[in-house]
Amino acid sequence: MNANLNKTEEPSEASESGSDDETEDRSENEASDTAITADMEEHTVHLNSKATRGAGYISVNETFTDQKGNQYNLFMNGLKDENKDAMIEALSLYYDADSEDGLTIYDDAFADAEKYDDYADSHTLISHAEMDPELDNDSEQCWAGALADALWVNGWAEKLQNPITGNTFSSEDDVFRYYNRKITNDGADTDAAVDFFFMGEFYMAPYESMHSAMLIDQLRSEDGLMKSFFSSNLVTGYDLTKEPNNIEVLKHCGDQDSDAVCFIGSVGKIESEGELLEADHAVSVVGVITDPNAVGTEESMKAIVIVDPDNDAHPSEADGVGENPTIEQKDAAKEARPNSVTVYNLQRSKDVNDAPYWLMKGYADEGYDTVMVLYEVEELPHYSEDIIAANTETEGTKNAYDSVDLSLDLLFTTSEPEPIADLYGETLNTAPVTEFSSGDPVNLNFLIANRGGVILDEDYLKGKDLFVDWKVVRDDDGSVVAKDRFVANDPIYYCTASDTYMINLNQDGDKVVSWDPGDYTVTLDMNTDRSVPEAYYLNNVPKEYHFTIK
Repeated sequence: MNANLNKTEEPSEASESGSDDETEDRSENEASDTAITADMEEHTVHLNSKATRGAGYISVNETFTDQKGNQYNLFMNGLKDENKDAMIEALSLYYDADSEDGLTIYDDAFADAEKYDDYADSHTLISHAEMDPELDNDSEQCWAGALADALWVNGWAEKLQNPITGNTFSSEDDVFRYYNRKITNDGADTDAAVDFFFMGEFYMAPYESMHSAMLIDQLRSEDGLMKSFFSSNLVTGYDLTKEPNNIEVLKHCGDQDSDAVCFIGSVGKIESEGELLEADHAVSVVGVITDPNAVGTEESMKAIVIVDPDNDAHPSEADGVGENPTIEQKDAAKEARPNSVTVYNLQRSKDVNDAPYWLMKGYADEGYDTVMVLYEVEELPHYSEDIIAANTETEGTKNAYDSVDLSLDLLFTTSEPEPIADLYGETLNTAPVTEFSSGDPVNLNFLIANRGGVILDEDYLKGKDLFVDWKVVRDDDGSVVAKDRFVANDPIYYCTASDTYMINLNQDGDKVVSWDPGDYTVTLDMNTDRSVPEAYYLNNVPKEYHFTIK
């Protein structure tokens, strides 16, 4: 069934679940000159508003009533004044809290950076010089599309100049192009991509993935669009499998004025045996629908509103570019494709190991009989001069191109006499030990990441030592039971991490110093005297790790 509601036209047909009078009332309340068309079989709605693409998004915190008389709250960012009323009207007419399918809503004004082809060869880019315009170059860059949406909607990108074009960023698609030209076609950490955008450094933790994106060209002096801004503090992550009630944070999408944000969401599959897998896809999250009359998070969180970079990620005749498009033709095709948001109903469930998760009903992985789970959301705040001022580097070189940039990474304790050498996600699920018997050796393993573009070696140190100060504190009384300095002068190559360092926390020579049973905290602090020059000192913050002696 098709419905076409327009203030200036007679309604062609009443909704199946509403009367002619109800349809007339809704039509009169619509935004002027806005048509809504819907195909119920395909679960799609077209707002056809006169809102245009570009900067200047607003948020809504509004109540709507569906066709069954149920009341819901919409918290959403990424709208324009011109399509706000039409969006709420579309939900009133077509949102169904009992639906097992997604509801996709199209409108030109939504921010929707889309990939060109989600299913082409994903490992084709090695260097800028070898980039073949006939080959795919964005099939694995969902992270870039989702991040581009957030950087654009939240007001950061519109303030900055794209050095490739020499003009200020003009759209979320323009931000996506910037990443597309700079970073290889593979999975990337959103935090690393944020730091590359602002600071010009790109560090991918080597233990997080066997397939990590790299820079097409090594760090260059012109990379980094706000070099003095320490953007590592910009993104806040919220795990939704360990702490499922964290999903409440999505209500920030509906905060008013400059407090409103959109999020980057990580989604993934459940294996056939019913166990949670690793998240493997990124989307931008622009809203959430709640039931104001429900009690508790599990009952009140009804649906999520996302923008998926994979939507329309299939070359078609509509692109008008033929079989072997150039990259410029792909860019034009992506920008011309329709923009949309999709509403997926949420269901709180548990896997076979009793781990909770949020299922997105109707969101199935293409070509596979699997369901998709929302694993994590990352909050990127709205552009703020106060945030910039609070995170401005004053003493470092502010240029990762010609300096090292060190930070402590991945602390964990073991009883093993040697450091854990090969660190991958699987190893980290089993290697750390947090409970020890009295008399066991307690050994701290840790890495030092060098996020800069210069090797930390003897030439860089110029006879100085890189000190890591450590101490162990008994939690119940705050007493220091051990402390010392550790020298870490081994070479650490650019954009990578050291081999694992190890500190014997309770050993004096060959003898284990036994501590009383209780809870303990070990604290590490690096380069406290700043004797080793770095690009940023703001990430030299103390790191803590907790363990227990039984």
